[in-house]
Amino acid sequence: MFGPPGSPFTDGRENIDGTVIMQAHDGAAHPTSFQEARGHGAYAWNGAGFPGGDGIVYKPSRGAGSVPTGGNDRDARYGLTDLTASDSLWGRRNNSETYAEWGAFRGDNGTDNAAHAPWTWDDPNDGSDLQAGVIATDPAYLVSRYFGNTGDLSLTYLRNPYRV
Repeated sequence: MFGPPGSPFTDGRENIDGTVIMQAHDGAAHPTSFQEARGHGAYAWNGAGFPGGDGIVYKPSRGAGSVPTGGNDRDARYGLTDLTASDSLWGRRNNSETYAEWGAFRGDNGTDNAAHAPWTWDDPNDGSDLQAGVIATDPAYLVSRYFGNTGDLSLTYLRNPYRV
């Protein structure tokens, strides 16, 4: 786990391994990370080189994203998608064309039906009170357990579409 610069958070159930590097884009600071090729590992990125020499830099877009031009594109764009919209992942949560079972995407690329939606993600060693999917269904509670020194962190939501 990596925290933002100046964060008051301390280790809790998870260790803070360092500070995430922020890079300016479109007038605002954005966190940077490195996702491994051919896997799901996410790590802090130093803002310069890539393991193996090639890599894609995704930058936020106010519109739609773009497809990288290749394995060494330094200006690919991404757009944010509302995962809770009626035509998106959560809206289709009971659709058998999308899901093989609750929260498990239907698919056979590698291991059948192995990819999961956020409301079923699980960290099996983080405590029995943090059930699968808590990263989506109760992120405030997750943060309150993963980190120390969270101050007056409220566990009350104004809106949480996963709790309907």
